[in-house]
Amino acid sequence: MTAAERIPLADHVADALALLAPVRSGEVLPLGALAVGRVARVDARSRVDVPGHDNSQMDGYAVCTAHLEAALTADGSAAMPRGPMIAAGDAPGTLHAGTARPIMTGAPIPQGADAVIPVEESAAGRFEPGRGGEPEGSENGTVTLAPVSRDPGRYVRRRGSDTHAGDTVLRAGQVLTPARIAHLAACGLADVEVESRLRVIVLSTGSEVAVPGASPVAGGVFDANGPGLSAALAAAGAEVVHCAAVPDDAAALLSRLRALVDSYDADLVVTSGGVSAGAFEVVRDAAGSAGVTMAFPKVAMQPGGPQGIGTLDLPARRVPWLAFPGNPVSALLSCELIARPALGAPPRTRLRLPVGVELPEPSPLALEQYRRARLLPSGRVRLVGGASSHLIGGLAAADALVIVPVGTDMVHDGDMLETVLIPGGDS
Repeated sequence: MTAAERIPLADHVADALALLAPVRSGEVLPLGALAVGRVARVDARSRVDVPGHDNSQMDGYAVCTAHLEAALTADGSAAMPRGPMIAAGDAPGTLHAGTARPIMTGAPIPQGADAVIPVEESAAGRFEPGRGGEPEGSENGTVTLAPVSRDPGRYVRRRGSDTHAGDTVLRAGQVLTPARIAHLAACGLADVEVESRLRVIVLSTGSEVAVPGASPVAGGVFDANGPGLSAALAAAGAEVVHCAAVPDDAAALLSRLRALVDSYDADLVVTSGGVSAGAFEVVRDAAGSAGVTMAFPKVAMQPGGPQGIGTLDLPARRVPWLAFPGNPVSALLSCELIARPALGAPPRTRLRLPVGVELPEPSPLALEQYRRARLLPSGRVRLVGGASSHLIGGLAAADALVIVPVGTDMVHDGDMLETVLIPGGDS
């Protein structure tokens, strides 16, 4: 196949997005443990200002700085009548002219005050527990302050200084982290709409494949793709409802798939193997049967060029089917680059970084190559392992993918290349 007959990865991803669009949906979850790690489906806006009122950043005294200045003596202290205490949750009330009101952290600033003097800058230096906040050593309802600064606005948190009502506080596609959940709650929201988890069946094809723990046939291999793809799909937001290995028998594959899809009410089928040009390509063979609509494009990427995409057609619905190559690195990179965005998972961080290689590394001129790499403390990335698609140990050690673009036939030490950061390595 010539380079002109291959399709760009971006086009194939767009096809996968369109394929899964009809089965993707949303659900509303309460803010909290159930929402963490989920992906927002829609934008969310704040219902309120945060903070909702001017409030104190310190335990101290709410004052009007102009009145404080007027009360200062030559030694830099000011004795002021003490007003009633303001605790968090109290109504702000009013600051009478020339007075200082004890105020707790988070309590609303009273009308007429424009600063807070920390309690440490009072003659007592602290509030005495159990006396309603009255400072030690206070006499005749006065407090002596020795402020180190008399600037208006000191230790006052202004209303809306964090977030304004109507601000977009969550965007579709963002992951719900603990901090984002806390922010949404502070903004008056009680729940959030997230992407529903698609129910996925994962099958590894090949008569040579044995599930881990079993004894492979002579010349056989353990199934790395089933566990690996199941984990990758779950990390991308899917719910894997069944994972197994199946032999090279097209009729048996389709019979089992139909039974599994019906039994688990699956939304998506993901298979590995059987999509290339060999003599035993079970997915290609199955595609010639009634009730299967599949295409097998060659994508201009390495590894992972042979792909399958289509549907398993049931009497009442059509179930999307993504068919990946069988080599484990090809299968996992296909899941990362194709299934992950199609499921609605957020994009990975991408950076342009200098690449470290001991000797120039070749790359196919007509393909976009993805090389496994490690991010170094220096900010460089070092390639790990070779380019071959069977070297799963190199991918396990990697925490980055270096993208060698089409038109590049050699990677040299120090080349600046786009790099995708992925979980892995020692992190």
